[in-house]
Amino acid sequence: MFFGNKKKLRSLGVDIGTKVIKVVEISKKGNKFILENYGEVNLDFACREFFRSFDKNTLNPHIDNISLALKELIDETKIKDRGTSFSLPDFSTFFSIFEMPPMTKKEIDSAIGFEARKYIPIPLSEVVLDWQSMENAISEKDINKVLVMAVPRVIIEQYKDISRQAGLELLSLEPEAMSLKRAIAKDKNSETICLVEIGFQSTNVSIIEKGFMKTSSSFDLAGKDLTNAISEDLGIGTIEAEKIKRKYGLLENDKVNLGEILKPTLYSISSKIKKVIKEFENKENSTVKKVVFLGGTSLMLGILEYFNNSLNQDEENVLEIELGRPFERISYPQELEERMKELNANYSIALGQALSKFE
Repeated sequence: MFFGNKKKLRSLGVDIGTKVIKVVEISKKGNKFILENYGEVNLDFACREFFRSFDKNTLNPHIDNISLALKELIDETKIKDRGTSFSLPDFSTFFSIFEMPPMTKKEIDSAIGFEARKYIPIPLSEVVLDWQSMENAISEKDINKVLVMAVPRVIIEQYKDISRQAGLELLSLEPEAMSLKRAIAKDKNSETICLVEIGFQSTNVSIIEKGFMKTSSSFDLAGKDLTNAISEDLGIGTIEAEKIKRKYGLLENDKVNLGEILKPTLYSISSKIKKVIKEFENKENSTVKKVVFLGGTSLMLGILEYFNNSLNQDEENVLEIELGRPFERISYPQELEERMKELNANYSIALGQALSKFE
């Protein structure tokens, strides 16, 4: 995790997406986590067309736009905690997993930069490095597998500006994949799972084994591509296409059949998920048992049935397919029960960030 880890009774997590900003505030009493507040601002509907929180060409955040929207969201939801943890989009961070010789944690701290030069595509003077062990403990006798993360310093400064303009105190920054892992993979004795978060801009695929992230990758193919496929095929605008996608999904109906329109894109996403799973299984001699889907696109009608068929086609190992339920360990008002499916899918990253302060 970048920056320090500060423990508070209340904790605020912020997820800045391509067109939606989400916040989750939780508290902890004893061993019990309580949902205090949550909310979002959808920049798509506010701006009548797909509005990007990040510059289309440079992928840098639009600081003024994000800060204003975030400040208004915090004020509207009356969130009390001003110290916040931000998630970083996958395209802003670099991940790499490699092996280090038997050594102490202090020795790895000193040596990690030299090894990271081989994997980080920009000068190390321009990034902030962080790492974590892929095993239960650092070994001075055996090879150490470590996950190295790097964030450009310019990105960190931009998030500092966003926090300051929004009236918040930036406590930590963390890649989205780590937030998802924390929100979902809480049991270090659980089976090996594949986390798939299909957002608007990109899809993240991570493998979690015994509570540790073993691999993580993302690709620029996600909800926007499904919407664009509908828009182009039916000759309609993206706003109307998005509404049709949410209303009908892949289920058969007498209005419009989106199955044939969306299958090429869904096939590409499914193929990339399969590739990540197969590469992990071959390298680690391990077996993925379950695929857990998150992100707004995972709520599209019929999409889980599609992935259940496509990911298990011609496979000996039958994968269990399910929607993630990160809020199942969080106490929340009973009146939210009907919305929990939506909250589980859409607020998992923000929740993972909020939970980070209590580690």
